[in-house]
Amino acid sequence: MPKITTVLFDLGGTLIKGSDILEVAGVYNKILRKYNVTIKVEDIAKVYDELNNPTILKEIILMGGRFWINFNLRLLEKLGVRGNVEEIADVMDRMWWDHVNIVLYQDVMETLLKLYRNGIVLGVISNSLESDIEHILGITGIREYFKIKVGIDTFKCVKPEKEIFVKTLEKYGLEKERTLFVGDSLENDYLGAVNAGINAILVDREDKIRELRVKKVKSLMELINFI
Repeated sequence: MPKITTVLFDLGGTLIKGSDILEVAGVYNKILRKYNVTIKVEDIAKVYDELNNPTILKEIILMGGRFWINFNLRLLEKLGVRGNVEEIADVMDRMWWDHVNIVLYQDVMETLLKLYRNGIVLGVISNSLESDIEHILGITGIREYFKIKVGIDTFKCVKPEKEIFVKTLEKYGLEKERTLFVGDSLENDYLGAVNAGINAILVDREDKIRELRVKKVKSLMELINFI
């Protein structure tokens, strides 16, 4: 592998511990109860999981407008919620950050510091909006380390589409042979990057992935060995 000069990361599940799906559903449940709508958390989680996949995310981002409003409207429709759904969808969007808990994994800060101090260009490619990426990097105190921030609204592409990786290389003038992508999803992150011709490493902290051909680490600190 040629000398790596750029490391691009996935966000949720790689750098940050986001809320798990039941916690996410719990946020929606709290807001719905304010409108006297009672739906089981498990049912909300099932619908959220169905919607939170690359195909549907791509459909919604191509609709234009406010992404999360449109996402929430689709969620409400699938849950059978009627009435003032536009207002509910808007409140869900505006109140979201008041309810979620986002923290870094323990291996993140030291890894970023070592890479940054060694002149490695750092970036994020996430299936989140650019504004969400900025907000999350800010509240976790790591925004200053990242030069590159690419979301699904940047190029209207969604991982694992290879276009989101290729267009990131083109926009920032990166050499694919000297770029490494790190993520926790075998399909969206690892295979997405590999299919775009980019070096990839899977972070598998709980050692769940048994695919022998996959390059993986249990801690981000192990990335130093590859760089």
